[in-house]
Order: sequence, then C-alpha cells, then structure tokens
Amino acid sequence: MKTRILLATLVGSALLLAQSLVAADSKFEAKCPVSGKAAKESSTVDFNGGKVQFCCDNCPTAFKADTKKFAAKAALQMLGTGQLMQVACPLSGKACNPEQSTEIDGVKIGFCCGNCKGAVEKAEDKVAKALGGDKALANGFTAQTKCPVSGKAIDVSKTVDYKGQKVYFCCGNCPAAFEKDPSKFTAKLPQLTK
Repeated sequence: MKTRILLATLVGSALLLAQSLVAADSKFEAKCPVSGKAAKESSTVDFNGGKVQFCCDNCPTAFKADTKKFAAKAALQMLGTGQLMQVACPLSGKACNPEQSTEIDGVKIGFCCGNCKGAVEKAEDKVAKALGGDKALANGFTAQTKCPVSGKAIDVSKTVDYKGQKVYFCCGNCPAAFEKDPSKFTAKLPQLTK
C-alpha cells in the first residue's frame, strides 16, 4: 500500500513538473488592447517607450483617442512581449516576494505580499488593478530592459537615481561609468527619452 501511494505521488509530481515546463516554454500571444483579439506585429503604435500591437488598422485610432482607457492592457502586452520589465510590486513599490505572484492573461506579475496579490486576484478587472494608472506602472515596471553601459540585461538591484528617474544596470561596475558621463548613455534610456 505504501509503495502504491509513493508511486502515485511520484507520478503526480512528474505530471506537475511536465505541465510547468510546457507552460514556461509557451510563447506569449499578444492581444489587441482595444478589441482583445490576436494582435499583429504589422499594426503598432509607439507607447511609453515601446510598441503596442493591434489586431487591425482601426484599433490604433481608438487607442490614440483614449489611451487612458487602454493603457493597462497595453502595458500588460508590453510586459508579455518583453518591452517592459517588472522591478517591484506594482501596488506598493516594494521588492517582490518570489512566492507571491499570479498570472494575468499569460503574464506573470509578482507582488511583495499576499495582501497585494490578493487585492489583484479579487479585483473584477485584474489588469487595471495590477497595471492601471501611472502609479502602478511607476512603482513596479520599467521600459529599460538593458544596461545603458554594457547593453546586457538589467539587474533590478543595481540602480542609480538620475534626474528623478531610476536607472538600472547589469552589475555593480556600470553605475560608476554612467555617473562619470551620463550624457553618453541617456539616449539609451526610455525613461529619459519620453
């Protein structure tokens, strides 16, 4: 009997592991922030340092007419396509706890605590709660995904404040090069070229 329980536990664990590996390998499929339909790379609008994709040539007009209405869904799409990077909890601005995250339309969003995670999970519009408004975007996300000095992926713990904006780096060595002559690097920073 114990052998059967152990075997069932092992099989169940293997199935869960296989499912998580398949989910990790699945590619994010961008949805139009206006219609919710599959988005195409051929129909885009520049927005907050990135490009938002739409399903057709009509939706960009609706988006431009009321960007506030569609901003949270556009931000979710940009996060899913790698144009935004999460750097902190969108509700509190505190560091994310790896055990406190949820998936919204195929995009993993992290939170500092169970209270913030719960607030988003209970919300009628999870996208708007997690990504809506300038405060949530400023608290938790950046369009800067590369170090301005090296061009490598950023490490969210390596930062310098510059002109009221947080600048991210790949390592502890790059901030000194940036601070020596910021003008050499500012064109590479989406938060400074809006």
